[in-house]
Amino acid sequence: MKKIAIVSTFVTLLLTLVGCGPQVPAEGDILIVGGTLYDGSEAPSYKADVVISGEKVVYVGAADPDIQKKCKATKIIDAEGYVVSPGFIDPHDHLEPTLLKQHANESYLRMGVTTVIPGMCGGSRYPLSDFFAKLEDQGIGTNVASFTGHNTIREQVMGDEARYATPEEVEKMKELVRQEMLDGSLGLSTGLFYVPGCFSETSEVVALMTEMGKMGGIYTTHVRNENKFNIGLVNSIREALEIGKAAGVPVNISHIKCLGRSEWYKADSVINLIESYQQQGMKVTADQYPYLASGIGMASALTPAWCRDGGTKAMRERFKDPEQLARIKAEIPDILYERGGAETIYISKNAGEYSQMTLAEAAAKMKKNPVDAIIELLKDKSKSPYLNTFIANEEDLTKYMQQPWVMSCTDGSFGSHPRAAGTYAELIKQFVVEKGVLTLDRFIRRSTGQVAETYGLKNRGFIRKGYFADITIFKPEEVTPHATYAEPTLFATGFKNVIVNGQVAVEDDVYTGSLSGMVLRHEVKK
Repeated sequence: MKKIAIVSTFVTLLLTLVGCGPQVPAEGDILIVGGTLYDGSEAPSYKADVVISGEKVVYVGAADPDIQKKCKATKIIDAEGYVVSPGFIDPHDHLEPTLLKQHANESYLRMGVTTVIPGMCGGSRYPLSDFFAKLEDQGIGTNVASFTGHNTIREQVMGDEARYATPEEVEKMKELVRQEMLDGSLGLSTGLFYVPGCFSETSEVVALMTEMGKMGGIYTTHVRNENKFNIGLVNSIREALEIGKAAGVPVNISHIKCLGRSEWYKADSVINLIESYQQQGMKVTADQYPYLASGIGMASALTPAWCRDGGTKAMRERFKDPEQLARIKAEIPDILYERGGAETIYISKNAGEYSQMTLAEAAAKMKKNPVDAIIELLKDKSKSPYLNTFIANEEDLTKYMQQPWVMSCTDGSFGSHPRAAGTYAELIKQFVVEKGVLTLDRFIRRSTGQVAETYGLKNRGFIRKGYFADITIFKPEEVTPHATYAEPTLFATGFKNVIVNGQVAVEDDVYTGSLSGMVLRHEVKK
């Protein structure tokens, strides 16, 4: 038997050496010829041909000058001189409104993204089954998976109350979590910085994550604080890791950063802490967007959490109480300082005539100081100001970006920050081509196969036979982001072709009108 096995292995090796690779199909729907293939793994790139039939890749092989004679395809894409990559998978975004209103999700397609994952930072559409049904009914341009938000679940049971959950309420939340998992959620996200998640104790989160973990879910978290307030950045990361350890679930740190001047230059401390848990056998990852500014609502960014207990209506009532208003005003200056000051805080939208101004400019126009301007804007029921606040520094951003366990993400919501239209182009142009912070193969890996593996997306994230044909074709030196803080909706350019489930969604940098995306549901472990 051993001799037979040895002979069989030798014959296989010999056939490989003399050029007998996978069988070229006689026909296909799309033939991609001669591109430089990065398959989503850590394997070296090589010149390859790819054949797509229906929704799937049916052939991947070394570039063959006679491929067009061997395989008659309905459509030929000449990829000579181009990179052929799996479509990018965004592991963290807030696109629910965009997906329901702008079915194509064109800004993401135009930067090479073929799959998006909303339901982040503790907030999601509920019930998830209804959201998925609407997407499937209307059609979507990209694939969509989703997490379920802890804050959303909490609101279903407790509203926005600033208190710990009772044991009975935790049981009710666990029931909702179980149903969401059965309906296809990838896991639970927390937004422990936001109302009402900020009012929950660690044990509540552990209980829900344990329940989720029984069904194969993943814990992804906007940690309790990315800045100096409350328990601080490092302790917030430690809390997230302890939750994952206690619940026995993988942990992903959402949009990892050091937020605010007091927490700058702590990336090494955070990295060392995370790696200490990885060395204990825990699966810990993170995602990151490549901008120094965050996008966030004014109330969440610039007021203390206690004044938002009960939501916006309750906050406005506190503004009417002189004693509470005085306390709020006393706490805002420190928050303002941490977020860069009124001169750098940019009001991107939903502030009427004060939109697309810095807070300093808006305050000057109102003839008020910045603190009073904030209160005035938040008191106005017709406004819901959204901000870009410059809270990070290049050194920390770069250190996080270079970690092998960090993935690319947008944290995007279309129309309020350039990341929803520019992230992947920004990464390629600035951090791969110009600065060399990332190699091209590392960028592709952290944007494709690594995400699919982390979140259990079956037959996605790689260009392999039998996998869904989600593919992006581009020349790195031609990729350009155009979105800015002033004009955040401008599409990226430089992506020759984007294919979603075997259908061409972008051709020669133009959206084709395709709505070939699918809803991707998590399959619960039996």
